[in-house]
Amino acid sequence: MKTILLSLLLLSLLIPSAARAAFYQWTDAQGVVHFTDNRNNIPKQYRDKAHRVEVSDSAPVVVSPGATAAPRPAATPEQAPGGHDERWWRDRYKSLRSELKSLQDQRTALQQQLVELRRKRTIFQRARDREAINTMEAQVSTIDAKISDMLNRIAALDLAAAQAAVPLEWRQ
Repeated sequence: MKTILLSLLLLSLLIPSAARAAFYQWTDAQGVVHFTDNRNNIPKQYRDKAHRVEVSDSAPVVVSPGATAAPRPAATPEQAPGGHDERWWRDRYKSLRSELKSLQDQRTALQQQLVELRRKRTIFQRARDREAINTMEAQVSTIDAKISDMLNRIAALDLAAAQAAVPLEWRQ
């Protein structure tokens, strides 16, 4: 009996299964696209607008609530992926990445200033030094939030590009 169970267990481990995952996508009031794998993480005001994104070994498919997933028709050569041409995709990626780089540079500069302020604070212990540190920390956290938003926007553009079958060289 143990041999049969052991052989069934080994057989079940050896048979490959299709990898599938379901994610939800929604856009908030500011136009930021969000993703989650748990429907309960979606704010109540956006749940009815959320789309289920089926991800498997093949290309992702967006499923609208109440709709069934249908295969995407093949694009003809004269149709641009996602309704946009190569220049639009390249410019969009370039602008998002340059904004991200700018925010990261700002954050690095603020971090260096914060180190200097903390060094002064340990020497002088003045109230205005503490206020300056608190202000600088608030600025760093604001930039961190902007960086996170920018990464979400880039991820959303990547998803849209993947769904529209945009060539990888256009995404550089």
